[in-house]
Amino acid sequence: MVDVTLSVDDERLIKWIQAAQSNRMNVEDWLIQSANSILTDNQRESADLPPTIGNKNISGLAERAWDRRSKAGDDMAERDLGNRESLQLVSIRGEPVTGPNIGRLENEMLPSGLLRLLPMKHALRLLWSMSSETRRSVPDGEFRSALNQMLLHNGAKLASEDDRFGRGRGERLAAGFSHLDDDARSRTVNWMIGAPGGSMKLSAMEIIGWSSKDGEGHRLTPHGLDLARLPNPIIDRDLAHEGPFSPLERTLILGSIHHRLPMEWKIMRTIIDGMRGGPVGNERLDARMARKFGEGTAFNWTQSILQLRRVAAVTRMSELGLVIRRRDGRKTVSELADDAIQIVDFTEKDPN
Repeated sequence: MVDVTLSVDDERLIKWIQAAQSNRMNVEDWLIQSANSILTDNQRESADLPPTIGNKNISGLAERAWDRRSKAGDDMAERDLGNRESLQLVSIRGEPVTGPNIGRLENEMLPSGLLRLLPMKHALRLLWSMSSETRRSVPDGEFRSALNQMLLHNGAKLASEDDRFGRGRGERLAAGFSHLDDDARSRTVNWMIGAPGGSMKLSAMEIIGWSSKDGEGHRLTPHGLDLARLPNPIIDRDLAHEGPFSPLERTLILGSIHHRLPMEWKIMRTIIDGMRGGPVGNERLDARMARKFGEGTAFNWTQSILQLRRVAAVTRMSELGLVIRRRDGRKTVSELADDAIQIVDFTEKDPN
């Protein structure tokens, strides 16, 4: 097992991440800038930083907060979740180029066909390591080819693990990697990083604010860099029965959605609020969605669009540990996880 520890408590680190995001910076740069600035007592309290900490100490604290251990790459190469070539982790401790962390997109939503976010975590790690040596954007064709191969390889490895541990539908970690179908995998790549040929349509990685494009290719945003660096239970540690994201990762992902995609967040809140009374079936969720977004409303979505958006939102929230889906006779019902409301309320708090 790779020993990954955080030398600051999770809640404080989350606050730092939120404050860094508000300033369109990655968390380490924000920490160092905060240490260099002359803080008033009120500023110190809001930043939750020790009042006497110096630049040298804060830099070390930032390093320890993201401690990955130098042997992480070697340990990964020996395990059956992939190797350095497939995950491109040779330069795991590098510092890639970063682009701007763009603000809110009022009406944008994630592609409804992209139901899983774990492959995007892998894509972030891939982009990080591919750009860390050159400190330049990764050309589209190069990143597209590497991403396709990574999805194929890691999807197959995770599918084997899913079978070994008897994971059922909704629990399989390989879902979303499209490793069994070349055409489906090409569509997944196009959803994640955009179609080839210079399309102006934003990709899922751009929509959620984790990467951007320039004339040379793809680059991480500061927020994408923060998420790429966070340890992941599947990639970095031998925890075969754990969920796909750590608590810090899922908090950062939810923060991305809340900060950047208010329409996506509104759909999630509509569904979450509909589950406050207990387990509900798909029909009740669809009816609630129709009252908010259906025909005759300002959005005027058709029934088929409503169902697509409900399926996408519930699937992602299940992956993030907010929603639990289970069989009830012949029906599938969804209910809130015990800490779902607490997590959502925390995400909606002003980081300042």
